[in-house]
Amino acid sequence: MNKFTLITGASKGIGLEFSKRCAFLGRNILMVSLPGEGLEKTSSKISQSYDVRCDFFECDLTDSVSVESLHKKVVSEGYKIDFLINNAGFGGTAPYETHSQEYIQSLLDLNVKATSLMINKFLPLLKKNKSSHILNIASMLAGVPSPYKALYASSKTYIKNLSIALSYELKESGVGVSVLMTGASPTNELVKAQIKNGALAARITVMSSQDIARVAIHKTLIGQRIITTSFRIKLIQILISILPTSVIAKIAINQFNTHLKGSGQCE
Repeated sequence: MNKFTLITGASKGIGLEFSKRCAFLGRNILMVSLPGEGLEKTSSKISQSYDVRCDFFECDLTDSVSVESLHKKVVSEGYKIDFLINNAGFGGTAPYETHSQEYIQSLLDLNVKATSLMINKFLPLLKKNKSSHILNIASMLAGVPSPYKALYASSKTYIKNLSIALSYELKESGVGVSVLMTGASPTNELVKAQIKNGALAARITVMSSQDIARVAIHKTLIGQRIITTSFRIKLIQILISILPTSVIAKIAINQFNTHLKGSGQCE
């Protein structure tokens, strides 16, 4: 059996574009996403459009049992995974005290725990099928003090640090690890609203999910450790490294207030 790329959060947004891009490059795909998101139809369409094998598995990765079930399927059916894209994740913008316990638990389970478990379970398979690659999705907010995005930014800081550490740990193993420091992409209503309502950071970093996928896949396959998708994002990261933390935090608060005003949620 030919080798496969396993992509989580693959049913829509950037995850779907990762699937299409890998298929365009002639790679077989194993798409993973929640039940009820039309994966069977989507995977069939990709397979027909790009003449590759595109299989799917539906599960909720916030449940650690699902990671184990996915791993068992891959092993039992003989998939040779040589590229793991940990795309599944979510975030939001709101005062921290307004987050429900369920929201906090779900975000940490998906953004942090699921990615960690996926790497842990699939790393032995990736080593068998070297040269292999892991692409994790962080954010340009990783490592940045981000009022009103504190939980999301913190989860992506973890992903960034985990990825960089593993890239060195696995350097001689034949498994490359890359981390994507992406900006805004209009793949959901929250980001679309932020762009529309004048949030500067969202507007100046916005990039289509197709372009993000194209750049990220290319840079991962050539072994780049930390991936930015545009010069604007790289420039913002340089500015962030120079500016005092208090200034960055004030900018974030101003952006949140601008978003509220633009959406009519405050006077």
